[in-house]
Amino acid sequence: MTIEDLNKALYDKMNAEIELYKGWLLTQSAEEILAHTTEFTMKQDILLSMEFHELDYARAQVLLESPTPLEDVFKYYRNLDCDYLDTIWESIQGRADAVLKQRKELPVYNHSGTYAREHGELEAYRASHNADLACRDAIDDAISRHYQDNSLSGAAVTEVLDAFGFERTLYVLANTIQRQDWDGRYSRANKEWAQTVDVCENPDGFGGDRRFGFVLNSHSGLINLFTNEARHQLLLTLPLTKEDIQQEAQRLLNELRSQREPNSPNGSHFMAKLSDDFMARASSKDQMELRKMFQLKGCFLGDMKDRPGLFLFVPKDADRSVPLRKPRASVRTKLKEAQPVASATRPNPNNKDMEL
Repeated sequence: MTIEDLNKALYDKMNAEIELYKGWLLTQSAEEILAHTTEFTMKQDILLSMEFHELDYARAQVLLESPTPLEDVFKYYRNLDCDYLDTIWESIQGRADAVLKQRKELPVYNHSGTYAREHGELEAYRASHNADLACRDAIDDAISRHYQDNSLSGAAVTEVLDAFGFERTLYVLANTIQRQDWDGRYSRANKEWAQTVDVCENPDGFGGDRRFGFVLNSHSGLINLFTNEARHQLLLTLPLTKEDIQQEAQRLLNELRSQREPNSPNGSHFMAKLSDDFMARASSKDQMELRKMFQLKGCFLGDMKDRPGLFLFVPKDADRSVPLRKPRASVRTKLKEAQPVASATRPNPNNKDMEL
């Protein structure tokens, strides 16, 4: 379903809602009709605003899922302290954002329905399970709309993550791969990753497994591509470790060593570009730590006017065979290693049995 189709479906649903409300209103007394005039006018203006604006996909989808989207937007607006005519559209978007935020922050309930019933947590279980189903549909829909010319756009993943967040999106992906572990179109790396995600067994009363309820229906090869990108986007949100910095330094050194001639514009330096993934995660401190790992005299980090990114520059007469500087252990680690181990036979002064 396209964005245009979603917005039209939402408008039609709101229009049917106001027609039902109008039909009820016409059966009331004149006094009752007068008391509801303002509400009816506001709802008409909400529809009018929908005619002249278009919601993005996630907002339109989340409002369309409500049985009474018009009433929801009206109640949201009624609680705002602002000018009426200037905020109708903001109310529509605000209500959608509020639901999206609530859904995105809803934690995954990783227990069975039986457990939820026994512990009085059925409401949390049902809310999470419904979100799992909605996430499944959103992923399938995003893959369908963003797969073109034998390529899956990264926008498909971004769209789902904006609506559901990393935890639930990866939970649904891992559950699908676990249930379809036999499928060779999933990479070994993704299969191994999926096994690290705990998806609780959830049997139903008929001998089935409710985990199959939120298995994706898309082509497994496309799910594998989607999973690759989702895991990659998660990685970009994580801080760099010492091992990450060392791996990037080694990659740069290997690239510098592979060059036969200086490749800087004026031919005075060898240079290698820091990876986009590293730069997306690196702080200024991380960049400094990376630079410190090189023992090449005269090397430095810098940018170029005509090329995006950050580069490591090494003078052309530097000895590129010099290895990286080994990372030093922290003072805390050294003190811990130097601390003597207490003897197992050392007398305990509080133990009366040890007294003569």
